[in-house]
Amino acid sequence: MEMQLVNEYHRLIKNLHMTDGYIFNYFGQKLAPFDLSVQQYITLRRLSEVYPSSLTAGELKEKMTDVNSDMTRLTDRLVAKNLIVREVDPQNRRRVNLRLTEESYRFVETVAIEFKNFESIVSHLTDDEVRTMNTLLEKIRNR
Repeated sequence: MEMQLVNEYHRLIKNLHMTDGYIFNYFGQKLAPFDLSVQQYITLRRLSEVYPSSLTAGELKEKMTDVNSDMTRLTDRLVAKNLIVREVDPQNRRRVNLRLTEESYRFVETVAIEFKNFESIVSHLTDDEVRTMNTLLEKIRNR
């Protein structure tokens, strides 16, 4: 049974939710052959941006798009897959740094090739539509 929409605002929220799910599933399918979740891939990409340097879990969390992600569990899984390493900071023994190995950096770059044209999911939109959509989505988040 189709959910009855109360008004256009309700329709907008439903559409945003469905579109987020659509995009998330699209990327999930692209990542499946690499045995990575979307969150794991984003984590690896953030670490690849600073490679060969490292980030603390807190710094990494700040760079993530999903504010609710459980960084400990996420990084535990990536450590178990030998994709990231945890190292005690030599300057501050209480800090733990997360970093890619050379091998995992090459792996992330290989996976990134799959996403070189990730904009294809919205390439049928005009430049004006994209600008309008970006403006409206930013307005929702920055009210």
